[in-house]
Amino acid sequence: MRRAAAFLALLLCLYWTRAQGESGGATGNDITQTEIQSEILGVKSTSDQTNISPDIWAELKELRDMAIEHSVELRNSKSKMEKLEQENTAIQARLTASEYKNAVLEARMNASENEVVKLKIESADMMARLKISEHVMEELKRENTVLEARMNASENEVEELKRQNADMMARLKINEHGMEELKRENTVLEARMNASENEVVKLKIESADMMARLKISEHVMEELKRENTDLLHRVTSVEDKNKVLEARMNTSENEVEELKIESADMMARLKISENEVEELKRQNADQPKVAFSIGLTDSGLIGPFNTDITLKFSKVITNIGQAYSPSTGLFTAPVRGAYYFSFTTLDRRSSAYRNIYIYHNDKRMLLSYNYSANANESVSNSLVLQLEKGDVVYLVLPAGYSVYDDSGDITTFNGFLLFPL
Repeated sequence: MRRAAAFLALLLCLYWTRAQGESGGATGNDITQTEIQSEILGVKSTSDQTNISPDIWAELKELRDMAIEHSVELRNSKSKMEKLEQENTAIQARLTASEYKNAVLEARMNASENEVVKLKIESADMMARLKISEHVMEELKRENTVLEARMNASENEVEELKRQNADMMARLKINEHGMEELKRENTVLEARMNASENEVVKLKIESADMMARLKISEHVMEELKRENTDLLHRVTSVEDKNKVLEARMNTSENEVEELKIESADMMARLKISENEVEELKRQNADQPKVAFSIGLTDSGLIGPFNTDITLKFSKVITNIGQAYSPSTGLFTAPVRGAYYFSFTTLDRRSSAYRNIYIYHNDKRMLLSYNYSANANESVSNSLVLQLEKGDVVYLVLPAGYSVYDDSGDITTFNGFLLFPL
C-alpha cells in the first residue's frame, strides 16, 4: 500500500507539473486525454511490476476521468471567453460609428443654427428697412399720433425678437450640454472597456488551480455579460439620442424654411411700402404749395366808412404760391381743393361794436362780431372752404365799423391749401 500511495503521489505531482505549463508544445490549459492516458498507462505498467491492487487502479481511473472532464470544461471556458472578446470588439466598433455619427450631427446642427442666426440678422435688417419705409409713409399720411402708435408696435416686435433670440440661445445651450453628456458617457464607456480588457489579460496570466480558474472564469463571464448588457443599453441610449438630434435638426431646418418664407414676405411688403412712399413723394412733388400770412397796414385806424369795403392786407409776411394779391385784397385759388383760412382784427375804440365778414366769391360765409366797453378788443375766427380753381376769398369791413393795425401786425389774414381735390 505504501508503494501504491507513492505511485499515486508521483502521478498527481506529474499531472500538476504539466498543468502549470510546459514551455514547448502544450500548456496547462491544453492537456489532452491522450497524455493523461499515457501517464495512467505508465503508472499501470509500474503497477504491474509493483502489484498495485485493483481498488487503487480504479481510483486512478476515476482521477483520470476527472482530469479529462476538467480539461474539457477549461477548453469550453476558453472558447466562451474568446466569444465574449469578439462581442466586445463588435460593440466597440458600433460605439465608434455612433461617435462619428454624433460628430456629423453636431456639425449639421451648428451649421443649421448659424444659418438661423444669419437669417435672423437679415430679417432684423429687412424689418428695420420696413419700419423706416412705413415710418416715412405714415409721416406723409398721418400726424404724430399714428407715428407714435407704430413705434410702440415696433418696440413690441423688437421685444418678441429678443424673446425668440433668448429661446434660440437656450436651445443652443441644451444642444451643447447634450454633446458634453455624450462625450462623458463615451469616456466612461472607454474606461470600462479598458478595465474589461485589463481584467481579461489578468485572467489569462493568472496561474492557479484548475477548479479555481474555472470558477474565476465563470465569474468573469458573468461580469462580462452584465457589462455587455450595460454597453448595449448605453449604445441604445446613444442611438435614441441620435434620433432625437435628427428630429431637432429637421425642426431647425423647417424653421429655416419658415424664416426664408417670412423674409420673402417682408421683402415684398418692403417693396410695396417703398413704392407707396415713392408715389406719395411724387404726389407731394406735384401738389401745389399754397400758404399766406398778411398784415393789414402800418397806418393805425381804418374806418369807419359809409359802405362795405374789401380790406386790402398790404404787409406780406408769407405768400407761398403768390395766390394772395396785396393790391386787391383777394385770395385766388390756384387749384381745386380744401383750404383753411383764419383772421384776427383789432379795434381800439371803447363802447363799440366790432364786426368783420369773410366772403367766398360773392357769398358771405362768416360773420364775426363782439361788443365791448373797453378799448383794444379783437375779433378772431377761422374756417375751411372747398374752392374751385379761380374762386376768391376775402375779408369785408361793414359800413360803420373800423379796425386797427400798426407795425406790430395786430390785424392779420392767413390761409393755406390743406389738400387738392
